[in-house]
Parts: sequence; structure tokens; C-alpha cells
Amino acid sequence: MTEEDRLFTHQHLNQREAAIFFTLPEFEQKHGVAVARKMLEEAAGIRSIDQKKLVRLGLLHDVGKSAARLTILDKGLLVSLRRFAAPVYNYLAEQGRGDKAFRYFRKFFVHKHHGEVGAELLAKIGESRDIIEEIKRHDKPYAEHDVYLRLLDLVDSTL
Repeated sequence: MTEEDRLFTHQHLNQREAAIFFTLPEFEQKHGVAVARKMLEEAAGIRSIDQKKLVRLGLLHDVGKSAARLTILDKGLLVSLRRFAAPVYNYLAEQGRGDKAFRYFRKFFVHKHHGEVGAELLAKIGESRDIIEEIKRHDKPYAEHDVYLRLLDLVDSTL
């Protein structure tokens, strides 16, 4: 994260949102900033897009991951298992359901359901309903996605 990235983040998030955002590991913060900037680029010329909402969604889409303190090695393992051994990934994620789950299994659960977890975190700080709903649906099938989440899907999968 550069100073310019931090300034960009503070320009678009309020104090409560930024407080949650900056609990993410730095590599996830950088990812959020890159996604937000690329979403703005991709949406250029689409008049119906609320650019402020778009940037906030890009920055906040992964805040649920802050609940598990994932390292870059964890993320690599989780993404690889999800892609190449989905049944194992799904099984381990289910083992991580609940606050009393074994800590490493909890990482699987949070990774798989980070949209819902993030929506809960954001609801606790009084986030707007539209952002909460968008973040919550981030984990859901693509068919349920509106123009904002379709842009997020497009950009998030490439960065």
C-alpha cells in the first residue's frame, strides 16, 4: 500500500469503514484499492453507475476476510483447494461454521462466506443497506448479481 493508496481509501470511506478496511492484511488492502480503481475504469461512460457506490463496493468487498486473519499462504492454499478440490474445500468450510470451530477450519468458512461475514461487520457500524446487500451477495451465484456486482466479478477475478 502506497501513501497514494491510503489517501484514495480515506477519500472514499468514512472513518468506521476505513477502520474495518485497515484491519485487513496489507495484500488484501492493496487488492481492494486495485479492484476499486479498475472498476472505475471499466465503468467509465456508464451513466447509470453511482461511482461513489462503485468505489466503496470495490474497497469493501473483501472486508469479511478480516474475521480470519488470512496470510498470503493461507489465501494461496484456500484458492487452490477451492479450484482443484472443491469438495474438500466445501467440507472444511462447513467444519469452520460457528465461533467455536477449530481456528484453521474457521479460515475456510470465512474465506468461503466472506461476503456474508463482511455484510454483518458493516451492518454493525451502520453501513448503508445497499452496500450491505451488495457485499452479502458477493458470494452468491452470478445470476443474482446486478451491474455493480457484475463489474466486481469481472475485475475481482483478474486481480
